[in-house]
Amino acid sequence: MPDLVGFAVAAAAAALYLWGVRRVRRWPWRDTVAFLLLGVGSLVAVSAIAPARFPAYAVEVMALLLIVPFLMALGHPLQLALGALPPSGADRLRRALANPVTRLFSQPIVGPLMLAVLPFGVFFTAVLPESLAHPAVLALLRLVLLVAGIIVLVPLWESQNLESRIPYALALLVAFIELLADALPGIIVRLDTHVLAAGYFLTPRPLRDQQIGGDLLWGLGEVIDLPFLVLLLVQWVRSDARDAREADEALDARQAIARQAARQDSTAGPASAEAVWERPWWETDASVFGDRASTFGEQPKD
Repeated sequence: MPDLVGFAVAAAAAALYLWGVRRVRRWPWRDTVAFLLLGVGSLVAVSAIAPARFPAYAVEVMALLLIVPFLMALGHPLQLALGALPPSGADRLRRALANPVTRLFSQPIVGPLMLAVLPFGVFFTAVLPESLAHPAVLALLRLVLLVAGIIVLVPLWESQNLESRIPYALALLVAFIELLADALPGIIVRLDTHVLAAGYFLTPRPLRDQQIGGDLLWGLGEVIDLPFLVLLLVQWVRSDARDAREADEALDARQAIARQAARQDSTAGPASAEAVWERPWWETDASVFGDRASTFGEQPKD
């Protein structure tokens, strides 16, 4: 049956987002279109699917876990919430995002592994037949998958708003491992000769449908991981750009202070006040010269 909980979540998400857009003036229209049309629209489309056959069930699981959260993240909902909420509400949201448990599951090292493990818990445990036998369990499963995807992808996409330091090189390594792990559920389902949740799917050829579902799990898991890798690369570039900008601003501030001090020095002449020289960063960076960085360029002592 269609997911009424999904429809309710989509309506609530759209209403809250529009409320935030109204509160935050000059909010980018591209973000609004991305969230409402792609994110909420995809959730409505997935919620309309009735998992009467195994391929539909498999597509719904992957969509709720990866596709819908990724498309919602494109609308920067966290940034909008921080701008729309009053100061006290924004502070509470920041504290919630800084909670150790929240930060653990929103880090790209733990998050991809969680997304890779969840399909195993769905297709190779009692969750599969129970969700088909009980609509309440199916609705809860859909909600858990959606929330898990949002917890991982949204904070990662908006990491510049969370003041977190992400080891991107290690995250990319884990993401490549997760890329391989995502293929395992689909491969196992494709090669399994026993019907999973026999008797629950309305089809004359359940094993054939299961094999098609395994192919979809395998293909979607690999294709959906590509935007995730692109997301990590984009965040890495953004992080480097922020670090470079902060370093430039700090250097400019130090030079301005040095010039001001030179001008106030009663013994310094006009020329010396302007000729403030600072050693290049590569002469003092320990990562370049190691322990000799502090003495590099100094005159040898007699």
